[in-house]
Amino acid sequence: MMIWPQMAKRTGHSLWTDFGYGAMGLPLAMLGVPFYFYMPNYWFENWGVSLTAIGLALLVTRLTDMLTDPLVGFYSDRWTRHLGYLRQIQLGAVLLVVGCWPLFFPFEAAFQQQTFWYLVLWSFMTFLGWTLISVPYQALVSKLTPQPDLKTRLTSFREGFGLIGVMVALSLPVVLSLPPTSREVFHTLFVVLFIGLAVALLLQAWRLKPILNDSKGGLNHPVFIQTLWQQHRWSFGIMPAYFLNNLANAFPATLFMFFVTYALQMEAQAGVLLAVFFVSGIVGLPFWFWVSKTLEKYQAWAFSMLFSAISFTGLIWVEAGDFEGYLLVCVLTGLSLGADLALPSSLQVDLVHRLEKQSVRAAGSMFGLWGLLTKLAVALSLGIALPILETLHLKQGTPAALNALWVMYGLVPVVLKLVAVVWVFRQGRQWV
Repeated sequence: MMIWPQMAKRTGHSLWTDFGYGAMGLPLAMLGVPFYFYMPNYWFENWGVSLTAIGLALLVTRLTDMLTDPLVGFYSDRWTRHLGYLRQIQLGAVLLVVGCWPLFFPFEAAFQQQTFWYLVLWSFMTFLGWTLISVPYQALVSKLTPQPDLKTRLTSFREGFGLIGVMVALSLPVVLSLPPTSREVFHTLFVVLFIGLAVALLLQAWRLKPILNDSKGGLNHPVFIQTLWQQHRWSFGIMPAYFLNNLANAFPATLFMFFVTYALQMEAQAGVLLAVFFVSGIVGLPFWFWVSKTLEKYQAWAFSMLFSAISFTGLIWVEAGDFEGYLLVCVLTGLSLGADLALPSSLQVDLVHRLEKQSVRAAGSMFGLWGLLTKLAVALSLGIALPILETLHLKQGTPAALNALWVMYGLVPVVLKLVAVVWVFRQGRQWV
């Protein structure tokens, strides 16, 4: 497929610009794997601390983290004149590394004696650093190019690098022949994360800083969210579909290990199934990029969600122990993953650019709101699914718990995605 090289030649947009922008997606996505899948078990198995304390601490930090996104976004727009997006990302990287170190390598006495406050403190610093990177990082696209196709290309590189980062994190236990919650895996993960952040920051300074220096313009002062709502309400139109789709993705992500372990009884194959899912996302990304150029971008996103919803219905024919059947579902649903990540992000950048053409600076605020919706979706999936399963005694394998698990993993995402598809087809024309 020669679309991207030809486009770069016509516009002067360098492939190094794509790498310079996309590379930060790798360490950010790589860090998500331990925090979403391994951390609670890692702390519990290696230090024997209270699961209740771990759960409460993570709940508090998740709720706090959800609120920091719009705040960081709000101030990010106001800092850009004196502290540009790249400097904000560099500051976030420092906080991220400083916060991660005590979480990956706990100070034993303090950790065991004050587990809750220890985790709240260092988790808050880590997530704050993560947010300080991710909000200006997403807003960068609108500064690097005004062209919709190139914005989609940049977000595709970002999400492609993100999928590679997930694969790196998932493959480390296999390469090291160790359990994913072993200390050796976390030592290696921290080293790879640190190198990934350093390389990404260097590439940004080398390839992106000259472009950003050339693109400095005379935008008005950043506006408040309420002003945006009153004067540019169309810019919020994507948010309901974006939230519903994120919620549809959050339920399977939250319940994956439970579903594979209790419903399918294939816990040993979980790593392979996850790897296949993410590899399928990488393979499918160029196809959806092509679709977004052939059709309107919002239509491509809607069709990707529709394809994912239809693919999820394949679970009807999957039974416990049916590895091949579930593997096929992972492949089909995974093919839409890249589009689910790249296309809404590209649409968001288009909306921000449309605001900027009207001399409205709101990139940080808008991406902060979208970040809040993403984290709210994750928090809701955790807050709804896990208490239901515990109440129904999933650990004992009761029929009621297994039925609820099948419904929340397989049916709820389909319904949510279909509602999002209808919204996108009805409202998407306004985003063009």
